[in-house]
Amino acid sequence: MKLVVRLAAPSEAALVHAIMLAAYAEYRGALPVDSSAHAETVDDVMDGMRKGGAILAFEGSQAIGSARFEPEAQSLYVRRVSVLSSHRRRGVASAIMRSMEAIAVESGRRAIRLEVRDSLPTNVSLYRSLGYEVASTKPHPRGADQIHTMIKHLTAHASRVDGGAV
Repeated sequence: MKLVVRLAAPSEAALVHAIMLAAYAEYRGALPVDSSAHAETVDDVMDGMRKGGAILAFEGSQAIGSARFEPEAQSLYVRRVSVLSSHRRRGVASAIMRSMEAIAVESGRRAIRLEVRDSLPTNVSLYRSLGYEVASTKPHPRGADQIHTMIKHLTAHASRVDGGAV
């Protein structure tokens, strides 16, 4: 089936939330510090979407991925990139990030910024493979982990996000 990545409507906050919780479920109790994602509510997601927005990825009619974003002065901050475990390693996260890059360019931002834990080396590797570089590393504020801030500088050539196939 064709993968479609599009902006999420405010009315889809519960869906963005549900995908995030399902995608992050495997990490509960498995990371040195539990993710704060487990405590987020639909209202938290709605608040985050008001500050920026969210993306949904679909395979056919099934929502299989999501992420949220917030504009900063020169960059777009991306968070909670989530892909259902049954759909990982199929290019969904890469497609979500390409869509985020297009949103950043369209909104006049010159970079994407995200944070990823050292305890998730496959995530760090994914972002590196997409051209993101570690800009800084700091201790996790709640325990024994490190948080990498990763940045990708963008050109004006990112493709549009229009709800079409990726």
